[in-house]
Amino acid sequence: MATSVRNPVWNRDELTLALDLYVKTVGNPTGADFALVDQLSNTLNKMHRLSGVTGAETLRNRNGVYLKVMNFRRFDPAYLNQGKVGMQRGNRLEAVLWAEYDGKARDLAIDAEAITRAVNGADEAKVAKLPPAEPYEGEEGGVIIRLHKRYERDPKLVREKRKAAIEAGSLACEVCGFDFEAAYGKLGSGYIEVHHTRPVHTLKKGAKTKLGDLAVLCANCHRMAHRTPLPLSIDALKQIVLSKEEL
Repeated sequence: MATSVRNPVWNRDELTLALDLYVKTVGNPTGADFALVDQLSNTLNKMHRLSGVTGAETLRNRNGVYLKVMNFRRFDPAYLNQGKVGMQRGNRLEAVLWAEYDGKARDLAIDAEAITRAVNGADEAKVAKLPPAEPYEGEEGGVIIRLHKRYERDPKLVREKRKAAIEAGSLACEVCGFDFEAAYGKLGSGYIEVHHTRPVHTLKKGAKTKLGDLAVLCANCHRMAHRTPLPLSIDALKQIVLSKEEL
């Protein structure tokens, strides 16, 4: 007996893009805006392919995307004040995001653009060849972080960056100075993690990663770099560590 395939629940990144479209179309996408709905549908489907997620043939199709965008009407005072009531069923995250971005259309647009650029700029064939990256506990885990971490796991780049650091005379963490060999002796010799310093949404399609785009970090600093929706810069991490030392 064949079992039906269910589409996955909309995640935070997807809903952020849907809310952004709702705001940009002033809560009423018309026939003239369906090109934007189709663009969003294409982006969301690529997002799922990059994550290895499958669904039914209706996965994030035009109708599904349009209906999800319209779900935000039930929170919109401009709509409710007309005595109308929007669709009452929906993802609980819809209410969370509406409250989070209420009155912050610019912040919403910036976040949506970052997600869109990260997805649309990703090379599907290349990403498919890279090792998967499971989220750390407490990590935001959005598509930007997931793609970022997969690029960091490119074995060739990791080897080249470690070799360059050794030749430069140190495998110590660029943020806190931790040295695995100094702490663990032979067991820690040659070990350090590699961090991509350029967020994936800033990379142009087909851009080549240079060794200068990578940094060597200890496991703790690397995890802290990924605890925000966009990876923290090396300078930001250094400031955090320095401020703690001064307490």
